[in-house]
Amino acid sequence: MIDVALPHTRPTSSPHVAEFVTRVLERLKPLTSEPEIHNHIHEENTQEMDERTQAVKLLKTVLKWLMASAGRTFTTPVQQQLQLLPLLFKIAPVEIDESYDEMKQDARTCLSLMSQGLLYPEHIPLVLAALEEMAGSRSWHTRFSVLTYLQITVFYNLFTLLSLPVEVLRIRKLVMQLLLDEQLEVRDMACTTLSGLLQCQFFPLDSSLQTQLQTLSKTSLPKARGELASTDLVRRHAGVLGLSACILSSPYDVPQWMPQILMDLSDHLNDPQPIEMTVKKTLSEFRRTHHDNWQEHRQCFTDDQLLVLTNLLVSPCYYA
Repeated sequence: MIDVALPHTRPTSSPHVAEFVTRVLERLKPLTSEPEIHNHIHEENTQEMDERTQAVKLLKTVLKWLMASAGRTFTTPVQQQLQLLPLLFKIAPVEIDESYDEMKQDARTCLSLMSQGLLYPEHIPLVLAALEEMAGSRSWHTRFSVLTYLQITVFYNLFTLLSLPVEVLRIRKLVMQLLLDEQLEVRDMACTTLSGLLQCQFFPLDSSLQTQLQTLSKTSLPKARGELASTDLVRRHAGVLGLSACILSSPYDVPQWMPQILMDLSDHLNDPQPIEMTVKKTLSEFRRTHHDNWQEHRQCFTDDQLLVLTNLLVSPCYYA
């Protein structure tokens, strides 16, 4: 019974979600400075527990409350609810491991449910601001989770977001930022996110995006592989991943732009890892999804392009 207004009665004087969340956040402050949050609470027969132990116990209760209330349309105190996102991103793991416990499971469930909530237009800038802040986290697990959260949020609020061109550009900028992430797993997830957004036509594959990706993919690398600069390799790989996302966004047809992008990708088949593997996976997926209607699709390529593509897909070195 929070913020309930019953018919023919006065609004409830308390409790209110905004006030409740504000008090909770104040008591959870001991956890915000911790690099990691573990479910280690030592039960001792003492009258006083330290603040961090109390905060962990409170967090467990808050997660249960969030699971009961999340997933619904956000109401007025969305600003306060979004302040809990940093904690959720901090404790929700990317993969299940030996330290996986109930608290982490609850955090993952909360993130999943909150990402499925239907947003009002005035709430979308607040959500994106929270995700942009988390995208700057030093933990790559957090940056990875931002992308999974963003995918679901966009698909559940697609038409609302499409009515806000400025926010669409913010999402595009955020995805491109994470496509250039130093962590390989984050770049791969950014590629998957970009491919999905292109496939549902959330934003178009226009000339500016193609030019940006092609420029990144042409980042120069030193000739000696032992002298590869990590920043240059990341930028080049980001460009190749972006081109790969373009190919994967059209699994059953051949748009006008696809033949040239395939040719651009073929130029990177002998690049250092992980670029080479990305190109091979993309070509393999292209062959799988376009095999059934290849007689029709091949009409979209020139003779020279067909020759290059045929050599790539059937060459023994491709499978080496």
